[in-house]
Order: sequence, then structure tokens, then C-alpha cells
Amino acid sequence: MPDITPILSMPLILPAQAQKHVTHNESLALLDVIVQLAVINRTLTSAPALPALGNRHIVAEAATGIWAGQSGNIATFTETGWQFITPLPGWQAFVLADMAPVAFDGAVWVEPAGGGGGDPETLPLLGINATADTTNRLTVAAPSVLLNHAGAGHQVKVNKALAADTASLLFQTGFSGRAEMGTLGSDAFGIKVSATGSGFVTAMSVVAASGIVSLPAGVAAAGFALRDGTDTTKRAEFAASGISTGTTRTYTLPDVSSEVAVLGGTQSFTGTKTFSGGFTVSGLTASFGSATGNATYGLGAGATLSGSSKSVSIGTGGVAGSTTAVVIGSAVAGSLGTTVIHSPTVTLGAAVTSFDMGAASARAGLMGVGGATADATNRLAVTAPAVLFNHAGAGVEAVLNKAASGDTAALAFKTGFSTRGRIGLVGDDALALQVSPDGAVFSAALTADPATAQVTLAKPVVLAGQAADPGAPVAGTVWHNATTGQIRAQAGSGLVVLDGQQSLPMLVPVAGDLVLTSSAAGGAATTTVAGAANRVDLFAYVPRADLAVDRLVLNCTTAVAAAQAKIVIYGSDANGRPAALITETAVLDLATTGNKLATVAVTLRQGRTYWVGVRSSSTATVSAWALTATPDINGGATAVTTARKVLRRTLTFATAAPASWGFVSAEINAGPAPALWLRVQ
Repeated sequence: MPDITPILSMPLILPAQAQKHVTHNESLALLDVIVQLAVINRTLTSAPALPALGNRHIVAEAATGIWAGQSGNIATFTETGWQFITPLPGWQAFVLADMAPVAFDGAVWVEPAGGGGGDPETLPLLGINATADTTNRLTVAAPSVLLNHAGAGHQVKVNKALAADTASLLFQTGFSGRAEMGTLGSDAFGIKVSATGSGFVTAMSVVAASGIVSLPAGVAAAGFALRDGTDTTKRAEFAASGISTGTTRTYTLPDVSSEVAVLGGTQSFTGTKTFSGGFTVSGLTASFGSATGNATYGLGAGATLSGSSKSVSIGTGGVAGSTTAVVIGSAVAGSLGTTVIHSPTVTLGAAVTSFDMGAASARAGLMGVGGATADATNRLAVTAPAVLFNHAGAGVEAVLNKAASGDTAALAFKTGFSTRGRIGLVGDDALALQVSPDGAVFSAALTADPATAQVTLAKPVVLAGQAADPGAPVAGTVWHNATTGQIRAQAGSGLVVLDGQQSLPMLVPVAGDLVLTSSAAGGAATTTVAGAANRVDLFAYVPRADLAVDRLVLNCTTAVAAAQAKIVIYGSDANGRPAALITETAVLDLATTGNKLATVAVTLRQGRTYWVGVRSSSTATVSAWALTATPDINGGATAVTTARKVLRRTLTFATAAPASWGFVSAEINAGPAPALWLRVQ
């Protein structure tokens, strides 16, 4: 016999069981919790601070504390603390906070369809085979929807609050509006359509007060016809095919009861017909020059008396926005004819914007375009913001032809009709680009030999500075790197710096390598040089590659107690003399022998002249380059028999190195240059 019931898991009283009342009371307590189940809420994730005995809750998701792991279970507060009961599918509970029933579907508590309690009078949302939302509170997904009468007629009402609001039926494709009908922003009934859902066109509007119908977008001629009310076989159709593309025609009905006059077919007219331009035709038929045989017609052909004037106007009655076509001569293929104009001056009015001759060939002695006046020299004169020579199917070529090699065929560019630049064949067959400050004296900037195509630049070329080297330049490319201040070129062997000082070969060192500041092609063993208190020795150094340096190295060979040193680097001016200070290192201790490293962060450019040197505080001895390993310093008014390698100056060691050296020729000294090494970063 089982110990508990199969549904509610209530403990059963077993045969001969002692303390039967305990088991019985436990079952009653369980029934007390779940019978007529009503919970306070179902939103708490942790136990309330001061619960009362018998309080019941549905534990919300992600519960914490003593409710952790009990999400969805029923929590009831007993004398011994919180007790949790796991619901079974189909259990129902009434949530007092929501005043609504919920049911357990085996996973979560849900509100029963219809809200429970029978058919509701109102529903906040209703989705039929679909999901409703706060905008579409009634949503139906079905092949069709039936709204049937309940005994007689049936109305579907779409009510809006104000006339300026919209009450409509909207028809969509893929939830994008394509057509809408109703009272759209007013109380007039309208129909609008859209091809994209973003812009709508009004097809029909019915004024609420009068019932007058407007069709702003028009009616297709092919779909519009008038039928006789008695005999429906009588039909009148309207066609717009005779109107030019993009043209709107307006027809105003006359203020008289009559028949509509047409030009096609045979029709009788009554009364006098008057046409604009003062041309009046009386009678039933107006025909002018309709003969098919030999005929002569005159329009203003009468002899004009001396001193009198005659005006013949054809098609002059147009107004703004109108189109007038005047056709002279036959357009039938094979038809011949000649149009002769004897007037000494023929003027096209200011309103004429196009003079189309089709395939005709035009000849003119002089031609001025855009209000310009041509003359015997400038037989074609154009005044315009631009002139277009467009291709006729493929390419286009503008040809400037001269009679002989010694003549000129060129394009001239002028300021105030005074030439400032010209390009072309100027006085010979070499292509030349010439400029002038005054239109009288010209200087050639560029010429190209017609036989060899060799280009000559007659003046210096200024290369605009580039912030960085171009990416993957082709061989032959030359540029000015403004960041490094170098003229560079791409040759077949790679990047070349065109600074002139590249006679000594050098491998570009890898990071951590030491580079000597000597300049000897063959090199030489180092010697030594003793320092002196407050002495500075500078010597010239030209890098043979761009060097990013992070350490400067000095080698002390004979130490002196308390001896110190600093390393300095100066740039050079246009004369190669030391100029602005680039860096001065921290103090190096020469109280012991060996290599002394100073931390720096400088970049030395290939081909530039730099001045490097050592500041001494006392007489410690350091390595020095052999005299053959550093360049001589030129200068002085008399011949000397010893090489002069350094600029030597006395400068208090404790003071900072001068920001600008200030060259003094008397400082040129025959002493050797202290040996310095540069560590590549």
C-alpha cells in the first residue's frame, strides 16, 4: 500500500500507525493550501519580509534567497516557515493582485483564453490565429473574414475623433500600404494609392458638403466612356494619344449652349469663328493652300510702298507655357524645295533655346554664340560658362590645324583678353607649354620633342610635400616626403633617397644593432681622447639610411672618480653647420669603465648632416674615432697641415646645452672625434 496519494501526494494513515493525527493533520494542511487556491500575487522573486500565516504566492521566474529554485511553485507561509508545493498541469489559481484567474500548463502559469469566468464584455487584445498588439488590438489571420447580418442589414463603422484625423480601410502588401479609402485627414471621402508604401497619390476625393467628385490624378482615356442613358449601344470614348509626351492640355467649355466642334471629319458650323492673331474666317470651311497640283499662295505678298512697313506673323500668339510649331516645306522623303530668305538680318528671338537642323550642313562666314560677336579673326566667338564637344558614338577629337611647321596651332588661356598661358605647337612642331606674366613675353615651362618624345622642363620643378610615401610606387616615381624632409624616388633596386650623400654602402640594421657614427669608407681602429672639465666636442655625421634610435652608447676606457658625461645631437642649417638642438641625454657615469648607454627617442634621416658629440665634466678618457674615420671640418683663412675633426667649446657642465649652437669658426679643432654608437630601435 502506498504511503501518499497519487495526485496531491498527501500522506496516508497506515494500519496500526501511531500518532495518526499527525498524518491526518498534514493532509488537511495540504488541502487547506490548494483547495480554493487563491494567491496574493505571482510577480515576487524573493520572500516578503513580514508574511502572515497562510499567505500564498506563485513564485516568479529567477527567484532568489529561500525561494531560489522554486520558480512556478506555490509558496505558503506556515508555522515552520515557507512550504513549497509543485503544481500539476491543469491546476487553477486566482491571483488577487490581478483579480484574474491563471492556469498551469505544465511549464508556466497562463491566463485562460477569454480571461476566465465566461464570455467577457470587453477584451484588451484579441488575436484570431494571430498575435494582437497595442496598435492592432484585433488581429485576424485567415483566408477571409465574414461579418454577417443579425436579422436585417449590417454596417461596419470606422469612427474617428476629429475631422483632421483619419478613418480608413488600408490595403497592404507585405505589411506595406498600397491603397487606402475613407475620410483621410478631413471629412471628405478619398481613395489613395501607393507603389512603395511611403508616398501616396490621391485618386479620388468626394467633398462632404456637396458630393462633388474630384479625380486629381486623372482618368485613363482607354477606360473612360460615356453611354446613352436609354440606348447603351451609343458610346463616346475620349483619347489622349494625340497629346505630346509630358504635355498637359487644358480645355475650357464656352459660355454658350451648343455642339462641340471637332477638326476631324465633316461638320457644319454656324456663326462667326474668330481665331487669335486677328485672323477671321467666315463661312463653313477654312482652307488655305490645300491644292495638290501646281499652285502659288501669298501671305503678305503684296508690294509694300516706299516708306511703309509690313509685318507677317506666323504662330506668334503663344503665351507662357505654350508650345508653337511652325513647319515650312514638306517632310516627305524625296520631296524637293528651297527656302530663300532675302532679309539682310535674320534674328532669332531671345526665347529661342534650340535651333535643330537635324542632318543638315550649315555654312556661315562668321558665327557668334551666347551673345558673342564674331569678327574676321575670331570667326567663331562663344560667350558661355562652358563649351561641350561630345562624342558621336565613340571618341571625340578637337583638331587645331596649321599650314606649316613655323606657324602656330595652340590653345591660349587669357585674362582680360591678354594671354597668360598657351599649349600647342608654337612656331614649330614641338609640343610646348608656355606662360606669360603680361601677354607679351613668354617662357617655356615644358616642351616635348616630336621626333624622340623627350620632355624638357625648362624651369625648376617644385614637388608638393606628401605626408607619407605613396603606396607601392612604380619605378620612376619621384616625390617629396614632407614628414622626413627628403626627396625620394622608386628605382628598379628599390627606394632611393635623393639627398646626394649616398656614396658609402650600408645594410639597413635590424632592431638592437649598433651603428657607428664614423664616416670612413674603409674604417679604422678606435683611439682614445681625454676629456676636460666643461668641454664639448662636436663632429659631423651623415646617416646612410633612416635610423630610429633608442640608445646612444659611449665607451669609457679610463675612469675618473665622479667623472660624468652627456651626449648631444644637433641638426644642421643650410650651410651644414650645427643649428638646433635635437636631444641631450641624461648624465652618464664615467667613474667606471665600459659602455655607457643613454636612453633617447630620435630618428636620423638618410643623407642629412647631424652634429653629435660629448660633454665632459672632467678628464675621464673615452674611445675616439681614428682621424681617417670622420670627415674634416672645412674653414679658416690659412692653410693648415693637420686635419681638423671637431668643434670644441667650453660650456659649464651643469648648464643645459644651448638650444641653438651658433657656429664659431675659431672652435674648429684638430682633436679626434669621440666614438659614439647608435642602437637601432
